[in-house]
Amino acid sequence: MKQQIHYVRQFGESWPLSKAAIVLALISVAAIYAFNVASHEQLKVFLLFVAGVCGLLAFAILTHLPQLKRAARATRTGRRVQGMLHLTVDRSDSENILIVGSLQEGSATWQLHFGKPMGWTPQSGEWPCHLVMLADDPIPALVELNQGLLFPTSKSHKVFSQNA
Repeated sequence: MKQQIHYVRQFGESWPLSKAAIVLALISVAAIYAFNVASHEQLKVFLLFVAGVCGLLAFAILTHLPQLKRAARATRTGRRVQGMLHLTVDRSDSENILIVGSLQEGSATWQLHFGKPMGWTPQSGEWPCHLVMLADDPIPALVELNQGLLFPTSKSHKVFSQNA
């Protein structure tokens, strides 16, 4: 887990991912322009390929960067809530593994949906964990287990008990 925290901090705090995304986007735009002015068919195919790959990489970085920054900040300043995570890992679709869990916090239950973890594969079961919250976020920034880190997605939410 310490190695994963190091990677989260490295990518979320110090590594210039946003600059890399801008450079990739600029390369994509330049390749599209060159595609439009090129006359050789093989060159056009290559330029279209470069534009597509660079554009997709820039998009992927920009969509995941806010979550990485949030998680990095949570490793340093987050409020930790200790609990027992009831984790379910559905591998029925090998391409899209579904990882969901629930955690009781007082009279409320967190229904958590997780993205793909970095460097490990979780197993179904009950696991002691820390739910790490940031003061300005409605959902947890991350969940720390002894085995590794899990990153809740925006589908995660809190359900309040009717008995409270």
